[in-house]
Amino acid sequence: MRTDISPSVRPDPIPQRPRRFGLWLLGPAVAVLALGGASISAAHAQAAAESQEIDPSDAGAMAAGFMAHRMEKILDQVNATASQRSQIEGIWNGLRPQLKSLHQQHRALHKQMVGALTAATINPSAVEQLRKQGLSLTDQTSTLLTQGFVQSAQVLTATQRQQAQTFLSQEHGRFHHHGPQP
Repeated sequence: MRTDISPSVRPDPIPQRPRRFGLWLLGPAVAVLALGGASISAAHAQAAAESQEIDPSDAGAMAAGFMAHRMEKILDQVNATASQRSQIEGIWNGLRPQLKSLHQQHRALHKQMVGALTAATINPSAVEQLRKQGLSLTDQTSTLLTQGFVQSAQVLTATQRQQAQTFLSQEHGRFHHHGPQP
């Protein structure tokens, strides 16, 4: 039996549901990434800054040296005064003990997460609890960093803040090989 549907007229295809490939891995993966990577930019640097000596075998200390160098470049670009530099240094020195403590907690939690995910028997509720703890630590770290950024920005003039943003946009473009960002 033949239908009267011409070859150019076809019924709409059945909509496909998006695949949820690997969503069940998302929670633990996010936790591991958050615990292992989120604190590098700040808390790692705090431990190395106390010693003033950077050991090339210590990635955290190298990150601290990079961050200190980057901060100096920014302050040079905006022609920060000695007083402004001193105030900003004081802000970050005041936050350093808290950031260091959070970093240590991140490191310990990361080890717990690795242990939970490599155990002979996986306890999903324990992994979920560790994930929540990791998010809480990440949030606390973010809060302290934001506090430091706000306080540091308040030390600079509006013009200096604009100059810093312009410099950071250019650096971001060079770092990511996309050219300067608008």
